[in-house]
Amino acid sequence: MKRKKRNLKFLKDRNKFILLLNHSKNILKGEIQFKSKNNSKYQLLLLVIKIFFIILLSHIYISEHKSKFKSKINKFISNHILHNTQNIKVCLCVIGKNENLYAKEFVTYYKNLGYNHIYIYDNNDKKGEKFEDVLQDEIQSNFVTIVNFRGKSALHIQRGPQCLAYNHCYDAHRKEYDWLSFFDFDEFLEVRPNAKNIQEFLGNPRYDKCQNIKINFLIYDDNEQLYYDNRPVQERFPNPKYNHSSNNIVKSTVRGGLEHNYWRFKCSVHTSYMNVTNCNSQGDIIKYNSGSNPINHTFAAIKHYYTKSVEEFVNKTRRGDSFVYKGYNDFWKRKRMKVYFGYNNYSLEKENLLKKLFELKE
Repeated sequence: MKRKKRNLKFLKDRNKFILLLNHSKNILKGEIQFKSKNNSKYQLLLLVIKIFFIILLSHIYISEHKSKFKSKINKFISNHILHNTQNIKVCLCVIGKNENLYAKEFVTYYKNLGYNHIYIYDNNDKKGEKFEDVLQDEIQSNFVTIVNFRGKSALHIQRGPQCLAYNHCYDAHRKEYDWLSFFDFDEFLEVRPNAKNIQEFLGNPRYDKCQNIKINFLIYDDNEQLYYDNRPVQERFPNPKYNHSSNNIVKSTVRGGLEHNYWRFKCSVHTSYMNVTNCNSQGDIIKYNSGSNPINHTFAAIKHYYTKSVEEFVNKTRRGDSFVYKGYNDFWKRKRMKVYFGYNNYSLEKENLLKKLFELKE
């Protein structure tokens, strides 16, 4: 140990290091002569010394230029080990009702993430708002397609229009795209740690054997906001809840080209329950199949803004969703209040506002 310390101290000393460097150059040039050039032992020793100094100098150089080498290695991996991601085509299927306040931010986000197209299933009431009013530019540029699902509710569709929309979207476009994602307007996919876009993420070899990638939620709270304002959702609600139990819930991104009778959404919009190769976001094959998965956000997370503010949560409850009819009674409204505080910190101010907006009787 003492000898090793002396050697390290010797290398750190600048003047002695220069002497060592010059000495090594002389050895490499053959200027230091051995007693007998024809002696194979001396020739072998010379070779060993040369190799040693080459390794030593290489180590010193790499240590001094570590960041430069790291970037070159990452570039090599991206260009030669990862797949050619530029040719990967990915679309997003989403169904929405009364989402005009959020649609622009949602579409812009996924466009910047690299998605090739978004299919929006318009589930508004027949006389309700229209996505065309806020997404005209995206529609004209052929980035967004609106599919008419207006007026459809859980009352007259057995599994709800969301499952119907997802299955329709996959059947209609499974041959056009390499992957299809199925998210909601309050869900924002974040790919990590080094993927620049959805193509680089899905092009990683870890997903080569996957047909259905299940990505965990990452719940965000209300940031103590009582009312809506027109700032972007991700700006208004910056606080993730890493330990929330709902983070085990997943949403799916599905490989294209599967036969329609081989892969279907059934009673859950979170995953297929048929015979496909399911993976988590790490690329590990999952033998069991459910709408939840052990929490892991290493490579991806779906940032889920489920409640937003108190006012927005009440509006979400009033309109109903693609599974539950909007005619809630007082009992159901009180249950929804409990749900709200399951995602957010309790305060008397929030409780009173929830009661007021729900028009609950004491």
